[in-house]
Amino acid sequence: MTLIGGEDEMSAATTPEGMPSNTTWGRPYALLMNACGAVAALTFGLMSLLVCADVVLRNLGYDALSTSVEVTEYMMIIATFMAAPWVLYLGGHIRIDVLVNNLPAPVQRILDQVSNLLGLVVCGVLAWQCAAVAVDAHEQGAMVFKALVFPEWWLNLPLMIGAGLLTLEFLRRLVSRPVEQGA
Repeated sequence: MTLIGGEDEMSAATTPEGMPSNTTWGRPYALLMNACGAVAALTFGLMSLLVCADVVLRNLGYDALSTSVEVTEYMMIIATFMAAPWVLYLGGHIRIDVLVNNLPAPVQRILDQVSNLLGLVVCGVLAWQCAAVAVDAHEQGAMVFKALVFPEWWLNLPLMIGAGLLTLEFLRRLVSRPVEQGA
């Protein structure tokens, strides 16, 4: 938090953890980001139940959930890429800001914008590449042959959606004004 002109002002990246970095895009956007968090939480919860059930059944001598490890791997991808935009929206992402906090407020704002622009570019390229790989896999008819058999392009969907939503969040952070504490 920086003291500017006698008022406390927070940038999109310095919002307290658990609070939306800026609400200028309205309730539908907030609902979208919260839905990402809910999907991630539900997926992590189901994953923990699956692992516990697998452990219990194996200890009882049953191998009823032979695909549980593979399903857990896929669930981890879904949960991670659905949680990422929500965590960024809430400002709960990891920041190492020891140096940045000791810089003048105008420099902090510039670095904040540069980091948001860099995040936008990286996530945009990742989303684009995921889409290109998914289209290519679909056109080739590529399949995943493990314990489960399914089209390979399905694996790219959570990555593409998550990276696309991260791109959108970085864009929102770039174009939104910093919010004032308590506003």
